[in-house]
Amino acid sequence: MQSLYLKRCFEKFALALLMACLFVPSQAQATQTSTLPAAGTPPQEFANHNPLLVRAGITSALEMGKLGDMSFRDAPGMKAFYESRGYEPIWTKKSFSKKSNIEPMLEIFENSWTHGLNPNHYNIDKIRDLMDTAKGVQKFQLDLIISDALIRYGKDISAMRVDPKTIGQRSRYWRQPLRGIDILDYVSNHDSQTTALENMSPRGKLYKKLQAELIQLYKTPKENGRKAKVKIDKAIVPNTTKDAVLQIRRRMGFEADKNKDGHYYYDDQLAQAVMAFQKSHGLKPDGIVGVQTAKLMNITRQDKINQVLANLERLRWVEQNKPDRYIMVNVPSATLWAVKDEKVVMEMPVVVGRPERPTNIFSTKVSGIRYNPTWTVPPTIKKDDYLPKLRKNPYYLSDRGIELKSGSKTIDPGLIDWKAKTWSEVNAMRMVQGPGSKNPLGRVRFLMDNPFNIYLHDTPTKHYFKRANRAQSSGCVRLERPIELADFVLGPNKGWSAEKRDKILKTGKLTIIYAQSPLPVYILYQTVWLGDREQIIY
Repeated sequence: MQSLYLKRCFEKFALALLMACLFVPSQAQATQTSTLPAAGTPPQEFANHNPLLVRAGITSALEMGKLGDMSFRDAPGMKAFYESRGYEPIWTKKSFSKKSNIEPMLEIFENSWTHGLNPNHYNIDKIRDLMDTAKGVQKFQLDLIISDALIRYGKDISAMRVDPKTIGQRSRYWRQPLRGIDILDYVSNHDSQTTALENMSPRGKLYKKLQAELIQLYKTPKENGRKAKVKIDKAIVPNTTKDAVLQIRRRMGFEADKNKDGHYYYDDQLAQAVMAFQKSHGLKPDGIVGVQTAKLMNITRQDKINQVLANLERLRWVEQNKPDRYIMVNVPSATLWAVKDEKVVMEMPVVVGRPERPTNIFSTKVSGIRYNPTWTVPPTIKKDDYLPKLRKNPYYLSDRGIELKSGSKTIDPGLIDWKAKTWSEVNAMRMVQGPGSKNPLGRVRFLMDNPFNIYLHDTPTKHYFKRANRAQSSGCVRLERPIELADFVLGPNKGWSAEKRDKILKTGKLTIIYAQSPLPVYILYQTVWLGDREQIIY
């Protein structure tokens, strides 16, 4: 007990001595007080042989949660990390080298802009200053600042950096920042700190391509600001003369002289250039300059930089360790991919939500397939689409083959005064359409648990898949080849076959087949993606 008491007394003495030794007097004070050390630090020999001073400094800073005017990003995480090591320094110990350990980490922080991050957030200047000036016991400050920088970078590079609620998202669907103690444990225990930090960032092909695109964009000179935008009232087709053709020529890199009438004529050579432009941007290469093509032509360098930054950020939200098999839907490109063993085995156009009823972005799992499904009208369609029409025609539902139900009873809609009904009363009724050719879900619906009432399904309206703009649904994702995708989901099921599937479909009866291996589905919002030749598409 006596020895413990003496140890605590000595630690308090060491802490007091540390605070006094780290006090650096101003030039005037140093002149007036000759008894203080000129540099304001303890003798080198004393500092190097008194680890209690170092531990006391680390303990004090972590208790306060800051060092000087710099607050730690995750003080509890740092405290837990150092506490597990007896408050010993980790980055400034003898086994760590300034050149081989600290400098490479600083280089990663400095290059964080290639990930769309701000290097100024990672204490770079403070670390460099202390690397040059800190001696002896002062090195504990350097150790803590490096730890704080690692936590800041690790949290930023590995997950969502914003509060999900502020952007209408739910945290359970996206990667959340790693704990500070886990970041420090991982980096400090890894054979290579730089490899550890690199492992935290997304490793996918699109992410790497976007990084390369960002670097190239920053190398590209800014526009001079006088480049006229392509402005169209209606679509421009080849072999016509329009004022906007002059701007289209300039955008396509052709010499243009506004004094020459020929530059207002949309000739075959320009059409070929426009078609190549459309194809490289994922549009139908028809040579017709409509609203979408004109918008893409008007994208500036800064617009592209902003898009790449936003898309790098969103890619960091997604789980990186994906399973061997999964489905991914990109809402802006209205495209679905089925992936197996890191290879796309199926790609198809899909129809997604229109602007006023957008498809939510989230991740979930397909737990099974519902063949010959019934369709229960969701609240949004019930309120905004059907109720106004029922007030004009009480048999609107009957004409569409939809039954009105209250509990298990079927109600005659013609007996209801729809104009007198409140929305809460209407919402309590179920509107159900049985299996058949008119059913909006077609012959296949995918079971996906989510609070948005969003799912993948078949559709009887196939013509939308041929359109460039496929934002036409009320939120759900309509599939061009739903039966093939269902087979992909149920493929691992023991005894499943095309013959069994066809037999179920022919019955016309509602049948649910659960997936023995539920399949992850990622519904994302990437406004920059890779084309069929791995080119960047905006």
